[in-house]
Amino acid sequence: MQAKSILNPALHLRRVRALHPRVIQASTRGVHTHEGEGSGRRPLTHAKTDFKASLEFDLIERYYQKKQQIFSDKSPSHSHLKPSHLIQNNQVFANNDINLGKISVYGFDYDYTLANYSEMLPIMIYTKVRDMLVDHLKYPTGLKDLTYDPKFAIRGLHYDFQTGWMMKIDAFHNIQLTTVHYGREPIKNQDLVTGRHHGIHVSPQYLSKNMRQLIDMFSIPEACLLADVIQYFIDHQIRYLADDIWKMGRLLHTADSTGLAVIHVEMMKSIDVYLKKNPTIVEYLENLRRNGKKLFLLTNSSYAFVDRGLSYMTSSNNWRNLFDVCIFASNKPHFYNSSRPFRKVHTCTSKYGTASWDYVNSFNPGEVYQGGNIKQFSKLTGWTGGSVMYIGDNIYSDLIDPASQQGWRTGAIISELEEEINTHNSEEYRRSLQWMLELENLIRKAQSECVSRTDTYYSLVESLREERREYREKLKDDFNPHFGSVFRTHTNPTYFANKVCNFADLYTSKLENFKNHPIDYIFYPERMYLPHERLSAAEAEYHAAQ
Repeated sequence: MQAKSILNPALHLRRVRALHPRVIQASTRGVHTHEGEGSGRRPLTHAKTDFKASLEFDLIERYYQKKQQIFSDKSPSHSHLKPSHLIQNNQVFANNDINLGKISVYGFDYDYTLANYSEMLPIMIYTKVRDMLVDHLKYPTGLKDLTYDPKFAIRGLHYDFQTGWMMKIDAFHNIQLTTVHYGREPIKNQDLVTGRHHGIHVSPQYLSKNMRQLIDMFSIPEACLLADVIQYFIDHQIRYLADDIWKMGRLLHTADSTGLAVIHVEMMKSIDVYLKKNPTIVEYLENLRRNGKKLFLLTNSSYAFVDRGLSYMTSSNNWRNLFDVCIFASNKPHFYNSSRPFRKVHTCTSKYGTASWDYVNSFNPGEVYQGGNIKQFSKLTGWTGGSVMYIGDNIYSDLIDPASQQGWRTGAIISELEEEINTHNSEEYRRSLQWMLELENLIRKAQSECVSRTDTYYSLVESLREERREYREKLKDDFNPHFGSVFRTHTNPTYFANKVCNFADLYTSKLENFKNHPIDYIFYPERMYLPHERLSAAEAEYHAAQ
């Protein structure tokens, strides 16, 4: 692989020669060469140069040696890219110690957990909300020419209602400046952003009052439409900023008189277009039951919609036999904090189900319930604390309250994880990451060892910093050219990733990945290191790998 050299070799050799004309190669042992006339180079042993030039030259020499080492296919360091060192994209990752042998009850969300949707669903959401803006709110008819771009937005972005900016924020409330967009275009004048917030940090008060996080998979097409509408207004010189898209999005998920949301009605018309069959999930659930585990389904979706979906996914109308308790229209996250009672749903009287007013004092196998609250659920089942694991895709509505208030163990399904891991495993990404880290080492070395700050030093360090900036952007663009990785800003975890770490004991890309682990498997998280622990940790990890 040919390495791209952003640090101009001819430029820096000219700068060093300007100080020491006869020096063209150096080593830390003081062996240099003369630039021969006519017949090439001849050795010059122990030529005298001052210490400042030697350090600068050593840095340049190390720069080219390390770059050749990292980017050359023939280099011994190429061995770090062997397939045995790659991350498995069906792996389950742990944030806490979890002993599956102590989990006696498993609960599941439906959307994007049990149900895997096709790429047609975000297109439909985008199109429906777009048309609702035009047809109901009388937005310009030209908006109907807009189409969904699946490569634009990512999950976890923040939208600023005051400015119309969309951006990625890290775990410490810092803005990743190169991700700030207004419409479809990045904000080129970053001083506008830092001036508004007096730097890159967003205060918790501003974040809670003026920003909305796009937290679930349904919000990605809405984020794309939001950017497209703002861009349309910019292009047509329309000054208008409102949260109408979120309102239409909520309306899309609001139930009608039958209890079905608009989006669900549309999906049920062509369930095979939007939903993927997945017999592996049935195998996983049946294996849990064979091993004596209790299972429950807890979802905000209606019975009729889930019944249609699970009947299609499992190729059976008897899917309810997979669960000990089935609860629909649960209204999470309020389910975890309210005192709303359960209602039994009679499924024989109507294809949509009819909720009765009979008091629910027990959950019976094969029957269906809606509403309810966590306190009554725990009382009726006896399922409490760390023996319960609940798995869902939405950190806020599925996982935060059961983890923090009930002591349930939690698992997050993050479908983007598979593609992110594939990027991490790519040879190009791994080489670029290793080279950027080496650039940072070179900059540290220059700042620590070059005591005298010459013009050559400043030029050298600035060139290294510029190349580091370019490689940081390249690493971002490898995931998404607009916003980068779902899980990381340049250096820190994203705001979204921080929530995953805090409230998901386990996370993976698909529910069926759990079946790859024995029923009594114990997960141990990777040890997290603070900067001052890194050196001793690296030594310990090296010896552990021997």
